[in-house]
Amino acid sequence: MIYDTLNTYGGPSDYLIELALRAAHEAWRTGLPELSGRVAADGNDFTRIWPGEHYRLLAALVKLLQPKRIVEVGTFRGLSALALKKFLPADGRITTFDVVPWESLADTCLRPEDFEDDRLQQQIGDLSDATVFELHRSLIQETELFFVNGPKDGVFERKLLQQLESVEFQKPLLVVMDDIRFWNMLAVWQDIARPKLDLTSFGHWSGTGLVEWRAPSP
Repeated sequence: MIYDTLNTYGGPSDYLIELALRAAHEAWRTGLPELSGRVAADGNDFTRIWPGEHYRLLAALVKLLQPKRIVEVGTFRGLSALALKKFLPADGRITTFDVVPWESLADTCLRPEDFEDDRLQQQIGDLSDATVFELHRSLIQETELFFVNGPKDGVFERKLLQQLESVEFQKPLLVVMDDIRFWNMLAVWQDIARPKLDLTSFGHWSGTGLVEWRAPSP
């Protein structure tokens, strides 16, 4: 499946291009040794890989944007949440959503102390479900960085993006989409009719996309 750039919806704004260049440079200079320390000795430490993995890029985006409210969809082992937390402002908060508690995964990289300061929280729920989304609408309205790292089935993401269309965001919002090069994610990415930039070469090998959902003030 191939989509040409002439007929795709959206397109990169000056803001996205400038942000991407700054974030790539920052990611180049950023190390995540504390994340590497969470990976089992016999496991694959993807946090060291950049470009090719997105952990250093996520940390760089937070360092540059200093968002006070971050929402992540897809906690899984928790490495992305920890990368987002590295440069989180003192008064910032990350809410990560999943359909299972983090402690139910035998190979989780998260620890109870990661949640003690309340700057990282997990919510159990499917944000593509209208009822669940409505329950967290006030949180989502305050969000400045929204990282979509969900099931990548091409269905969840469409429903979630439709839900986001109904929100009046209070601050500028950057949406980061993971795995946009997956076969069943190509059309999802193609159909986003907002300023967007495919940043795969400086992010995740399976696809990283930035969407300027609500533009910052001039």
